[in-house]
Amino acid sequence: MPNRALTLLPLCLSLAAFAAAPSADEKACKKGNAAACAHSGRAAIDAEDYAAAKPLLEKGCQHGSAEACDDLGWIYDDGLGIDIDKANAAKFYAKACAGNFARGCTNEGVMHLKGEGFEKDVTKAADCFQKACDGKNWSGCRDLGLRYLTGEGRAKSESKARELFELGCNAENGPSCYDLAVMYSNGEGMPKNKVTAKKFFKKGCDLGHEKSCEFANK
Repeated sequence: MPNRALTLLPLCLSLAAFAAAPSADEKACKKGNAAACAHSGRAAIDAEDYAAAKPLLEKGCQHGSAEACDDLGWIYDDGLGIDIDKANAAKFYAKACAGNFARGCTNEGVMHLKGEGFEKDVTKAADCFQKACDGKNWSGCRDLGLRYLTGEGRAKSESKARELFELGCNAENGPSCYDLAVMYSNGEGMPKNKVTAKKFFKKGCDLGHEKSCEFANK
């Protein structure tokens, strides 16, 4: 029987290398342009120049870029060029979420759910995922769906879980397609339907979700 595993929201990287970042961005960052700092900081991460990325993102976050705060949280969370520091990761994800950056809300929610950097609190996690989903972060919708499916942080509702997985899958979030397929495969809140399950496993696989591929090809 297929199972589920919560995964921290993957962060999409820019294709541009830091070396190719326009000098205008770096100059603008030095003048306190938060968006330019965020852009330059992300480009430095792309180039794996974490020593350059961190101060750029710190400045961007300080000057009000919620996206820069989220990427700074990522640096602390994954230990990119520094020691892993979950407390600082949680702090900057929370700052990003407070600035209405939806991906930051998803990441903050995962930290609450795992008890990393915060005391474990499934209700706060679900609240973060709700805010992320409202901001059209589809991984946040998927994680909120899992809260409804398990009854952790939200009252158990298979119909609400299905609605959220459908929302994410329609927006081409592979893990959401996988979860929807699992519901059809297991008959969770609906009759079992292996044909429909396989359709969604295939869609998840086509979207690059490896676990979906395992079942799409069976």
